[in-house]
Amino acid sequence: RHNHHHKPTYRNKETTSINMAERTWSCMCGNFEGKVTGDPALACWCHCGLCRKQTGAAMQLGIFPKLEVIKGEGDLIAYEAEKGSGVFRNSCAKCGSFCYKKIGADTLVAPLGALVGDVVKPTCHIFVKDKGDQDVMFPDLPQHEAFP
Repeated sequence: RHNHHHKPTYRNKETTSINMAERTWSCMCGNFEGKVTGDPALACWCHCGLCRKQTGAAMQLGIFPKLEVIKGEGDLIAYEAEKGSGVFRNSCAKCGSFCYKKIGADTLVAPLGALVGDVVKPTCHIFVKDKGDQDVMFPDLPQHEAFP
């Protein structure tokens, strides 16, 4: 006679929901929709010249462990500003909105200001050496000359 005792497993629902939070966003015309899962490995204000050209200001970016395109992948323009860099900015071909950035094979970057769901606030500034005489919003946050 065998008694099979199964130890119950308990999940901390609060921790799971925080770590696996899903946030969505779309472009202005709604043709593109994306989803990120989890908290970003880095949430920052980027002051590099390319982000400033793209947005007219420092851009709020988040590097997420999981980024999925829900719809509109076929209508994106993938632009590599510096040939051979492996950094592609993907924008909607219909309305021009910045949708996401891919750096190399697996670093995926979403625009924090466009996300719907729990707010992700930047925790630092990057590429402040490129900002020129522009003032920095939230100057109390750590400031890095380049990518930390």
